[in-house]
Order: sequence, then C-alpha cells, then structure tokens
Amino acid sequence: MHTVETARLILRPFVLDDLDALAAMNRDPQVMRFIGEGTPQSKEQTAARLNAIVEHSDRHGFGLWAAVEKTTGDLIGFCGLQFLDSTSEVEVGYRLAQRFWGMGLASEGANASLRYGFFGLKLDRIVAVVHPANFASQRVVEKIGLTHEKDARYYGVDVKYYAIAREAYEPDGSVYLCKSQEV
Repeated sequence: MHTVETARLILRPFVLDDLDALAAMNRDPQVMRFIGEGTPQSKEQTAARLNAIVEHSDRHGFGLWAAVEKTTGDLIGFCGLQFLDSTSEVEVGYRLAQRFWGMGLASEGANASLRYGFFGLKLDRIVAVVHPANFASQRVVEKIGLTHEKDARYYGVDVKYYAIAREAYEPDGSVYLCKSQEV
C-alpha cells in the first residue's frame, strides 16, 4: 500500500489506532445519513469496518486510505478505492467528518484516488455509487469526471451509479505525490 499526498491531505494506510477518530465520525447522524441504513454506527461496528478495510488493503494491495489533514495531522475521514459490493469493479469512495465538508477536500482526495487508480494501478475503469438524495456527493463525483450511467442497487440500497474510463480521465494538475510505504 502507498501513501499519497495532495495539496492539503495525506492519504495513508489505516492502522488499528485510527479506530477512535473513525468511530467518532461514524457516530455523527449527519455523516451517516446516506450510508447503509442511514444510522450512526457503534464503535464495535466501526471496528469491524476498519478491520475489513485493512484486510482489503492487505489482500489486494489497494484500498481506502485514512485521510489526514496536513496542517493539523488529524484524521478527518477516508477516501480511496475498493471493490464494489460483490463485483470485480473498483469504486472510489470517501467520507469526511462533518466539520470538513464544503472545503473541497472530498474532491481533492477522490481525484487523487482516481489518479492513483488509473496511473498507479493501471485500472481501465473506476465507478462510484451515491445515494440518490446525497446531492453533495453527486457533485463530488461529477466534479472529478464521473458520469451517471444508471440507477442500481448495491450494498442493499438504491444508488446512482457513476463511472469513468481511464481515457476520459483528465487529472486536475493538483499537487500529487505517491510514496511507497510498507505496512
């Protein structure tokens, strides 16, 4: 797994010590309203999800990164790539603590994830799924170049399905540095 840096973020592999910060974010009803059943997660549920993230990264060599704000060193959420719900497709995903919404950080992290997927992993296509009522997240995926292809059902909920092919991807020119890191 690698560490990726953008202008304002360090995207690094998760470690089990990230649990408390991740659990605090997942307890926020506003953060979780468009995730799964739309309810906050307990620390135990978050721990299970964190273990699944680490396992995915170990098994596949890529996954969701812990998103760390550069100036403070605080874990503010996550973004990265993972396999879409029981498919061979790779999706870009992100979630940020509420106090970091509206700053362009989700777009910055998601764009770095796309760039890593297309140029680092040599993927041909990356998808995203978004809750139909999550207009802010729809704007993020559209801003980074994905287009709506269909309405679908993944993770047990109805979603809007977006995709982008490598040949259609245009990096935004933001600062991007990929460093090898052993986990």
